[in-house]
Amino acid sequence: MEEKFIYGMDINTYIEKALEKIRIVHPWATKDMFRENYSYAIEEENGKPIFVSYFTWSPGEVDREVRDYDAEKFIQSIVRDNEWWVEGKNEVKDIYAIPLPAGISISGWNLERYEFRTHILGGYSSEITVGDRSAGGSREFFIPPSFFEGTYDEFIKKYNEYIDSPFMLDQTLLEYAVGLKEFLGFASKG
Repeated sequence: MEEKFIYGMDINTYIEKALEKIRIVHPWATKDMFRENYSYAIEEENGKPIFVSYFTWSPGEVDREVRDYDAEKFIQSIVRDNEWWVEGKNEVKDIYAIPLPAGISISGWNLERYEFRTHILGGYSSEITVGDRSAGGSREFFIPPSFFEGTYDEFIKKYNEYIDSPFMLDQTLLEYAVGLKEFLGFASKG
């Protein structure tokens, strides 16, 4: 067995390892939330075992991709294939929208919306929308549960290190975020 198959030759072991990584941020995730049209295998090609993924477009229309990776990179590729789909299975429960003053700019775009959300299956995320008169977009960040273990100030520091720098919660936004501490569950921590 080659070094890259450090967890053996059962593909389910690698899928379980990917699920473990997804659960760091999404502890409510299950394998049945993975994208249905992806599947994975360990196959033999030219006398050597290889990692393979299959993407089914429709019955009879399947793409096969050899993923010539080591075990950790292959596991990470499974995470990338499925994390967004897992997130989509956890619907929004409640929203705290930071009241925004006019004129806040993020990388030349107007900040239109900055929300924190709780989800039905558990967990928190933030969604930030920026734009101009003709274009724009939103980014969603699911927040690792470990960020909630300390104080509110520690949470803000970890959160700002975690997300892309243009989307940080700077002091201006925090001044308008009356009630955010309570929404995120930090009021009872003192």
